[in-house]
Amino acid sequence: MSVNHKKDRPDETEAIKKDMEQIQAAGESTAALLSLSFRAQIAADRASGANVITDEMILQSADIVDYPEYALDTAYKKGEIIRSGDLLFEIVAAHTSNAAYPVETTFAYYRLVELTAAGTKDDPMPYPETAGILVAVESGKYYSYKGAVYLAKADMPNCVYPPDTPGMWQWEAVK
Repeated sequence: MSVNHKKDRPDETEAIKKDMEQIQAAGESTAALLSLSFRAQIAADRASGANVITDEMILQSADIVDYPEYALDTAYKKGEIIRSGDLLFEIVAAHTSNAAYPVETTFAYYRLVELTAAGTKDDPMPYPETAGILVAVESGKYYSYKGAVYLAKADMPNCVYPPDTPGMWQWEAVK
């Protein structure tokens, strides 16, 4: 004899459905809690000066951690990570954001969370294609930009000149 559990036990089916909804809500709450926890760990890491949490870790977390979008007239604390479009930035000095100091070009307040790579000819560092982004370029490392590879010929700690800038002796195109 076959038994149709759904017909015979409607209360149990409803209870299972309710349990599943609670599990799903708990999962969303747990993800939100983990997101807040990781963001707090980054801020504490930066405040202590340990810098154990790497840019690579932050970038890898971006799919699951809800980093807030940059907003004007917002009080930011040192060590916070914010999003501006597809890029992540670390707050390097506490301040209140305003239009006079754009996130992409004000290195006194914001540091690009950079993609990591070996910086070799075979594994060049990606150079952002967004104009005006400050990049910490290291002499002797290779960078990829718009499908080409370039060798940095000088240290440029706050570089805003992309590798294909005409007349920039600091960059050498690699064939």
